[in-house]
Amino acid sequence: MDIIEAFATKNKCYQAGAALVPRGIMLHSIGCPQPNADVMARYYNQYQPGGQSVCVHGFIQRDGTYYQTLPYNMRAWHCGGAANATHIGIEMTEPASIVYTGGASWRDFAPDATEAHVRGTYAAAVELFAQLCTQYALDPMEDGVIISHAEGAERGIASAHADPTHLWREFGLTMDGFRQDVATAMAAKNTDEEDDDMIRYHSIGEMPSYYREEAAQLVDSGALQGDNNGDLNVSEDMIRGAIIGMRYAEARNPRYYSIDDVPTWAREETQRLIDRGALQGDGKHELNVTYDALQAMIVCQRMIDAAGGGK
Repeated sequence: MDIIEAFATKNKCYQAGAALVPRGIMLHSIGCPQPNADVMARYYNQYQPGGQSVCVHGFIQRDGTYYQTLPYNMRAWHCGGAANATHIGIEMTEPASIVYTGGASWRDFAPDATEAHVRGTYAAAVELFAQLCTQYALDPMEDGVIISHAEGAERGIASAHADPTHLWREFGLTMDGFRQDVATAMAAKNTDEEDDDMIRYHSIGEMPSYYREEAAQLVDSGALQGDNNGDLNVSEDMIRGAIIGMRYAEARNPRYYSIDDVPTWAREETQRLIDRGALQGDGKHELNVTYDALQAMIVCQRMIDAAGGGK
């Protein structure tokens, strides 16, 4: 990653110089078809860009070039809400191959170029966020640490914006996936920097007892694999990161084993799925289905009903 210091010293925000102790990072997308971070950095180096009192900590582009426009211990005016006082604000550039048609809606004139840019800025942002989380001892999987502008709006700590998922959803990218990728990048970096004499576990039996049950789940699911001889060869940092990721994934997508486990709003339609044989247990449980899978089945059932094919 090429980090270029380009502080916006002429910006009203820089001159105000309010202090910030970073407790999180907010991810933005600039909202206009401009792929070059240096253009945005130069534009923000004026008292009020576009006549507005706004400024972010930096802009990142597809190839990983990053222009830092504010020191991280200085409060930015990046989200129009309370998160300005808690979160670093980072903007991703956007492809020149799109045009906005109103609000967060856009048209794509060169899909391959658009996807290459979006995926490039995503990967560059993962690397940058991993560095910042390491620098400020932030856990990317902890609730509220890494959020998008859209998620900030949902929490009532940012203005009503849809970025960056208004661009990402076309390519199957999500903030949950982004947070996991940041955590994975941090774990990989920690692994690269481990001392040669760091204790490593070659089997579940060698691990401390408090890791074994969840480590076994990771092995059973295929998320944790060894070499051809079954040698896991993982450090404590690696297994801890994997377990944190598994716990987060389970919290975001719980599994239901009976109708009583299902959220109240979904029980009636879940029972209909059971009655029509579309949803069955595994022999041990009445159900064995995740939240995401159940939600998808309910959506399909509603579509069938709407088409006149329901019972």
